[in-house]
Amino acid sequence: MNVCHGVYSKLKVSAWVALVLGSGFLGMSPAVLADAIPKTVTEAVADLIPGLMPDSIAPTPVPGLYLVAFGAQVVYVSADGRYLLAGDLIELESGRNLADDVRSVIRKKIIDGLDESGMVVFSPARVRSTITVFTDISCPYCARLHQEMNDLVKGGIKVRYLGYPRAGIPSAAYDTLVSVWCANNPQQAMTDAKAGRDIDKKSCETPIREHMAAAEQIGVRGTPSIVLQDGQMLPGYVPADELVKRASAAADSGG
Repeated sequence: MNVCHGVYSKLKVSAWVALVLGSGFLGMSPAVLADAIPKTVTEAVADLIPGLMPDSIAPTPVPGLYLVAFGAQVVYVSADGRYLLAGDLIELESGRNLADDVRSVIRKKIIDGLDESGMVVFSPARVRSTITVFTDISCPYCARLHQEMNDLVKGGIKVRYLGYPRAGIPSAAYDTLVSVWCANNPQQAMTDAKAGRDIDKKSCETPIREHMAAAEQIGVRGTPSIVLQDGQMLPGYVPADELVKRASAAADSGG
């Protein structure tokens, strides 16, 4: 897999439950869901991590099996509350991954909650689709992806960078990302830094910590992690021609 890993990218259990159920699961209100979920399931889920509740619980197409979402992490609990399954739920006839559908909805919600003005953005004159990329200056695959920026922009893809220093805070990688975000021309600073050129050291308030928190919530394991417009996540480098196709398809699907 063409992805750069780091210490900070290790997903912690506590990050699974960082979000609190707010607007309901896939458009359903918590009250409606509460009526549909057996007490044995809610009690079992409450005991998984005492004092911390999941983002959502919902019935699945499989009788007696309930989906439980902790951030973008998904598990399943049996109706009697005795069994927990970890993994994907696949509809064999269509090949559809139902767990990925849920993860995509949650990722999209988290990404949509971030302020674009706090991102480093490369945009075409006419946007066909938008991708959001968790990036690190010290990651060679991030640099390789950035080298294809012109091809992405020509393909109508808006690229929005979020800061994700794999070495964590404090680190040299974090300091460099801060300098990029604080530069007079962040786009040029990003290009220079990923080309291995020195950039001016700068310091200011940035949203990078918020970006890192979002990364933990959606299960980012390394860089680059590319989130498509519909919430799908591509964990690693993808060649520009393929990425343009996949990003465009995500936008065409209504994402």
